[in-house]
Amino acid sequence: MPPHRRGMFLIAFLVFCAGASQRLAAQEEVMPKDPVIASLDARVAQFLEGVSLGQSQSAFRELLSGSQLLKQTDALKSLIAQTNELETKYGSYRAFEQILSKRIGDDLVLMRYLYKCENFPVVWYFTFYRDPSSEGGAIKNGKWRAVALRFDTDLDRL
Repeated sequence: MPPHRRGMFLIAFLVFCAGASQRLAAQEEVMPKDPVIASLDARVAQFLEGVSLGQSQSAFRELLSGSQLLKQTDALKSLIAQTNELETKYGSYRAFEQILSKRIGDDLVLMRYLYKCENFPVVWYFTFYRDPSSEGGAIKNGKWRAVALRFDTDLDRL
């Protein structure tokens, strides 16, 4: 392809990409936020705020209320101990942000958060499940429960 045609193609491609990104942003503003995701996001935000304040044990207890994970006492104690070491290993807490929320069917939600510390970020992974026999008002009946919870610093997996 001659150089002048490549330049025209590149300009046309950039114009197309700019228009597509504007349309996508407009669609995101119009589409209402999933109320289940919003509710679970609030629960996770409360958990991460508790962790950032050094209240890991109560934050875990609240997040895992109704979950079978509370019965795995040794694993839970280990996870709480590792959580309590975050500041020592990665620096002071700065902020957190949701980087993924994904519904899989009607009854499973995967969420990821970037927990930003002074020296290095930590990735938290949350999986919530709802008993499919529970009635539709997932937010009202509170049947969503954490079935998996972990964190790591493997940023390549993002």
